[in-house]
Order: sequence, then C-alpha cells, then structure tokens
Amino acid sequence: MKTPSFSHLVSLFSACPLFQQVDAEKMQRILELFSCHPLEKDSLLLTPEHPNDYLYLIIEGQLSVHLSSTDTPPVGFINIGEYTGEVSFLDHQHPSALVVASQPSMVMRLHRRYLSQIYAITPVIQHNLLTALCGRIRSGNNSLVFSEHNAHIDSLTKLPNRRWLDYAFQRERQNSTNNKQPLCMIMLDVDHFKDYNDQHGHLAGDAVLQFISEQLREQLRPHDSLARFGGEEFVILLPNLSLFEASQVAERLRSCLATLSHIPSSQPPLPSVTISLGVAEFSPEDELTCLLHKADIALYQAKQQGRNRACVFNPS
Repeated sequence: MKTPSFSHLVSLFSACPLFQQVDAEKMQRILELFSCHPLEKDSLLLTPEHPNDYLYLIIEGQLSVHLSSTDTPPVGFINIGEYTGEVSFLDHQHPSALVVASQPSMVMRLHRRYLSQIYAITPVIQHNLLTALCGRIRSGNNSLVFSEHNAHIDSLTKLPNRRWLDYAFQRERQNSTNNKQPLCMIMLDVDHFKDYNDQHGHLAGDAVLQFISEQLREQLRPHDSLARFGGEEFVILLPNLSLFEASQVAERLRSCLATLSHIPSSQPPLPSVTISLGVAEFSPEDELTCLLHKADIALYQAKQQGRNRACVFNPS
C-alpha cells in the first residue's frame, strides 16, 4: 500500500475527535511523529495478553474488535479515519479486547514516548484524549446498566424475571418488618397451557402470556411487584394487604380472564384461557423460598379443586 501524503492525512483526520480544535499546521506536525505500518488480513494488532505502547490511526482497510477470541463474531469495527488503543496507550495496562485487521489495512502508530512532544505542540490533544476516555467510560457504564436491566427482564413479557424477584422480596420484607404491615404473595399458573400450545402453537402461547402480563399489570397497584416466575407461572408481591384482601385481588385477577371468550385483537382470533392462583401471607421468619412454597401449596390446591379458582394457604 502506498503511504498517503500529509495533506491527505490532514484531510482524512480533520473530522477525527482526537484532532478537534487542532489546526492543519499543528495536526501535520503531530502526524509526523507517527509511523506507517501495513497489516495483512487477520493480523493481530491488540490483545489482552500483551501490553500496548501505541496509539493507532486507521488510514486504509478496516479493523474488527473481538472480546474473547478472534473466532467469535466481532463486537465492532474501526474504520478509516478512526483510532484505537488509546486507553491502554495512556494507562500502561493491557488492552481489554482483541483488535484484528479484518482486511489488508494500514495504520499509523504513535509511541507513548512522544506524548510530551505532542502536548507541547498543542495541549488541545490532551483535552481530546481525556474526552475520548470519558466517552469510553460512559459507554461502558451504559453497557453495564443495559446488561443489568436485561438480566432482570423477561424478553417475552417485558416483566421482571425470577432473578429480580429476589431483590423485590428483600425490599418488601424489610418494609413489612419495619412498618409492621402485612405482605402477601400470589402465585398463578395458566390452566392447561401445554394443551393450549399443542393445539394452537407456541406463537399463540406466547401471545397469551403477553396478554396475561398486560392484564395483570392493569389490575395491580403501581407499587405491587409482578414477575414472570418461569414458563406460564407468575408471582405477585402485595405489600400492605391482609390475606383476605390479597385473596380478593386474586379473585379479581381470575375473573378478568375467565369472563373473556377470546384474546382481544388477536389475529387469527385465539380463545382465552383461565388461571389458577395460590395466595399466602408472609411471616417474619419467612425467606423467599418459604413464602413461594406456601403460595405453591395453595396453587396446587386450586388445581386439584378443578382450576380456574384461587385458594388461600392454610397452615393447619
């Protein structure tokens, strides 16, 4: 590959965040401290196994970024006019990902020994590097928030999942104990759901679960905790309600589905379903598994008694 002229490089990197607010004359002086290096396809540029001393600017081709192995799909690409290696270049640590030439490429690299010379040419570069690092930190934080959010959300119903229920229970148990207020749980199950799936297909079953999720949300208070427990099971935490009041809520939930003949707006029309529910009250010594067990016993009783009903856990 032929090395581009400095005028071309200045033009190429004029929009690069690294050179923002740097005039062409100073940018050319900075670029003179870089050296050009061709890369064959599949050449490994950065790896967590080795320290990195360089900042790389991409002037030809394309680089791919991989998290654990070059055999895995890339999580991103670095294109002409962009740069890489800036984090490990500044903190003297190993890179956090693998960077590979996804096609024959050419990069310009700067050794960290020249940083003081670049800062002497213009301190703006220091500001731009710090801005780039802040962007990486924010991007990483946003990814963590996104991952944490998704880890607690069921992808089908968009309800919190069983993992989140552990957190919700600890919060509600603390509130119940501190305020000496009751706390109840409802565990509910879609009746004959396997048969429904077998007869109408799994897409229809998914539509039913989504509809039930919407109906439950509409019937509950904003501070009630609703989670998809797994499969066709849902769990609800009801703070500040007695066992009798919670059983009334369970009956209301059962009735709102039992009165329907079809799932509204479903195409083609899908028959509605019924649910069975078990209701239990929290005792101060209860862990989540204990309260779930009591609600599950009540749910089992509802099924044994013919389904489409709510039963209350009776310890006697």
